Amino acid sequence: MLLAAAALLALLAGVVTTAELLRHPPAAGPPAPAPDAGDVRDEVECGGRVPSQRGAPAPAALRVSSADVHDCPTVYDQRAVIYEGEAVGALLDRRDGAWIQLNDDAYGGVLTPLPAHRYFRGANSGVGVFLPPELVDLVDTVGGPRARGDILRVTGTFHRVDPASGEVGVVRADQAVLVSPGTTTDQQPLRARRIVGSLLALVAAAMTVAFRRSSRWPAPSRR
Repeated sequence: MLLAAAALLALLAGVVTTAELLRHPPAAGPPAPAPDAGDVRDEVECGGRVPSQRGAPAPAALRVSSADVHDCPTVYDQRAVIYEGEAVGALLDRRDGAWIQLNDDAYGGVLTPLPAHRYFRGANSGVGVFLPPELVDLVDTVGGPRARGDILRVTGTFHRVDPASGEVGVVRADQAVLVSPGTTTDQQPLRARRIVGSLLALVAAAMTVAFRRSSRWPAPSRR
């Protein structure tokens, strides 16, 4: 029992050590402090939705965050909103425009992509935004592990359920401005990753050969 426990602990330590070796080295110094956006798990107090009145002027667009519209979707449903975030993932072209995910978490603001620094500042959070054709060209760089995407500020209508696409919790933009262009990070493939990848490929090949040879051996006869 003790031997098995020691072997399990050694295996676990090996997995943790290997995972640490495969990560990018930490940044030389701590990044600039990011604004405290609060814990995404905190309960948000939702106010009542402002009812629309016939003949009344359209209410001014409200500045919102992803937490606002996700936690209180009925409050902002079909309201004019202003939302700012980093373009991440991919630009999904459609016949009448394109969808883009805009994240307003700490990694799209003060911090660069997480692999470049390893400083955890909460989870990713954002809102899907539909851009009409005349605004699609504003998106040049989308964020990912090796790039920070363009920061866009859009003005449009938030839909709890989009009537055209059925998407949930999205903004259909009428206007957009490029706040700051995206940048790429210079991260070359790590030597440790290449070594581990080569070793795993050899192990997989050896296991495949061993399995095929063992399958050819006749099963022992039972009398």
